[in-house]
Amino acid sequence: MTRLLTPPFFEIGPKNLLRQTEIEALAVAAGAAGAEHEVDVVLTVPNALVTRTAELDSGVLVFAQAMDADTIGATFGSTTAEALVDAGADGVMLNHESRQLDPETLAETVSRAHGVGLLTIVCAGTIGDAVRFSLLNPTAILFEPPALIGTSGAVSRSWIPEANTAVRDTSGAVLMMHAGGVASPTIARHIMAAGADGTGSTSGVLGALDRSDAARTFIASTRQGFDEALASPQHVQHNEGDRT
Repeated sequence: MTRLLTPPFFEIGPKNLLRQTEIEALAVAAGAAGAEHEVDVVLTVPNALVTRTAELDSGVLVFAQAMDADTIGATFGSTTAEALVDAGADGVMLNHESRQLDPETLAETVSRAHGVGLLTIVCAGTIGDAVRFSLLNPTAILFEPPALIGTSGAVSRSWIPEANTAVRDTSGAVLMMHAGGVASPTIARHIMAAGADGTGSTSGVLGALDRSDAARTFIASTRQGFDEALASPQHVQHNEGDRT
């Protein structure tokens, strides 16, 4: 049965910076913190490590870092949607800044992923891209201005309400994740308080002396910011439609 991704959520993307044992320790800590604070946690791991991470049953949603649009057939070296399902993935991140797809391929890949029950997070660098990609009905849009990636970004992000409104006016069921330069739990809390459904951090977690403790702190702050948004008079309830 396909798991759902619901607000609030927090994503950790270790890229190729960690070995399997390190990812396992992070998954266990993040899964426990997610359960404690009622935050869905996405761990986006190298495709080759999906199975072993999923077999931990740590409570995190295990996402692959990429997928090809190829169907089952005589292709070689590509990763099909079916292969990710068989490996135990819950979902896949698509159109990451370092692995961008042309519009036709992106649409086909999202469709292939959903056809086998995978969740999808599609990356967008501008509000215009976020709106266009929302027409594909991914599970979530990751809005991440390229200038913020890998930086210690500003706490205040005035574009969050505008981006959320633009996407939700187009496709109300698509979740809005905001990230890029989320170097501290304080930034994560402010992003969530501004109305994000989810956020995430790579450098803030992986650069910490104790990654497990950092993950727990980020996840707690994600919950705190989300609760602040719920208490705000400006809060708009997200459409609880089908997010697969």
